[in-house]
Amino acid sequence: MLSPQENKVVISTLTKRRAWLRKTLEDAKLDTAQRTEFKESLELLESAMQKLAAIEKLEASSTAASSPPPKSAPRSPLTINTARVLIAEDNKESAELLVVMLEDMGIKHVDVAKDGRNAFDKIKSAKEPYDIIFCDWDMPELSGIQVHQKAKASNTLRGAHFCMVTGVTEAKKIREAIQQGVNDYVVKPVDGNILEDKIKAAIKAKAEA
Repeated sequence: MLSPQENKVVISTLTKRRAWLRKTLEDAKLDTAQRTEFKESLELLESAMQKLAAIEKLEASSTAASSPPPKSAPRSPLTINTARVLIAEDNKESAELLVVMLEDMGIKHVDVAKDGRNAFDKIKSAKEPYDIIFCDWDMPELSGIQVHQKAKASNTLRGAHFCMVTGVTEAKKIREAIQQGVNDYVVKPVDGNILEDKIKAAIKAKAEA
């Protein structure tokens, strides 16, 4: 078995030989016997080159498969300052108010989704998973409940603490959300002290988990 370096040298040599044969075969003065011999040599040479290239590709694939995946850098301990938060809110003023409240508490990583579909896309494509998601109950495209259902079904929540933000206070709908796996809820208009307590509870729960 040739080493990768030897394989490359052989292929390089055969490539040059192939080029010479092709050029020689273009010579009209070449007699029939030589032309036949050179054609046969060219066919054998090209067959050998294809096999060597296939071996080289197979060895490269094997090496890549056996290499351990790169280790991701460990995340800093979860705190108010390091928590990654997503706000899903179709009302611009409400979203901006929540952002200000969170930033005043010391949260530095806040993303905003303008509707349910946008929220699901952000959850699904996030390079680093969200720690806490505040999701409005009633939104275009997908409701807050549907966002949670889709994210949970596609295994993209990745441990996020999912909190519904809603004006709905009916016990039936709140039970529906909790039974589905929603972690908590906040009733509008959002009270800053309650919001901060919810965030601290979420961080504590995730740290213990």
